[in-house]
Amino acid sequence: MRADKPSVLLLQRVLDCSRPGILTDIDGTISGIAPSPDAAFVEPDARDALRELSQRLALTGAVTGRAANDARKLVGIDELVYSGNHGMELWRDGELQRSPLALRYEPEITRVLESIRSTLQFDGMLIENKVLTASIHYRGVADPEKVEAAILVELERLIAPGALNITRGRKVIEVRPPVELSKGTSVAELAAEYELDGLIYLGDDVTDVDAFRALTKLRSEKGLEFHSVGVRNDPTPQQVIDNADAMVDGVQGVIELLQQALQQFDRKES
Repeated sequence: MRADKPSVLLLQRVLDCSRPGILTDIDGTISGIAPSPDAAFVEPDARDALRELSQRLALTGAVTGRAANDARKLVGIDELVYSGNHGMELWRDGELQRSPLALRYEPEITRVLESIRSTLQFDGMLIENKVLTASIHYRGVADPEKVEAAILVELERLIAPGALNITRGRKVIEVRPPVELSKGTSVAELAAEYELDGLIYLGDDVTDVDAFRALTKLRSEKGLEFHSVGVRNDPTPQQVIDNADAMVDGVQGVIELLQQALQQFDRKES
């Protein structure tokens, strides 16, 4: 078992609750880190486990920086709830809901991306317009540090202070509306809507830390069995390590933890 023992113990405490749930990031968590978003795929064992868990948990879902429709197509399980664009949209039961407040900034994001395309041309750089947010990927460039610096300088020139938010992830820079929506707000809203008293959240990158902190706050304030499990990849952001309640090793560690959840349900039912 590659999952750390503490993560298994937390899982047991969550699944003993009356209304437990599991939410997971996608890239780097149930899908290996790919050279481009289109090259990513969800590991079949992770998909199988999530599909079975969706029949047994009060809530099973994916929380991601990807657009919600893109996340649904990638994961391929319509029974899940998909929170996309860092909490700015939600796909559920065949319907997509977008934050009207975030949607107001779509023209400005499009303007910024069009300018970036015309001024910065690096082999291997990928610009992804996700309507409510945008991602500029530079994993595939020859000199990532140089390209990262150039992107940040250009964004600073294009965006007036406070007009849009700029965040950084693993070899990606994101442009977002200046609204108080994140993976953390999404997780908190879903937990309240589904009346969860137990929840595990799995994630590997700095954007997942918002969710980690939200669960820590809810656990402290309400005494709920809400816990975060960080996923080690190479490299693992220090913020993930510092804020996670437990850690597992890579996508395989996530798969083993999901399978452990199914085994616990089997034991209860036998």
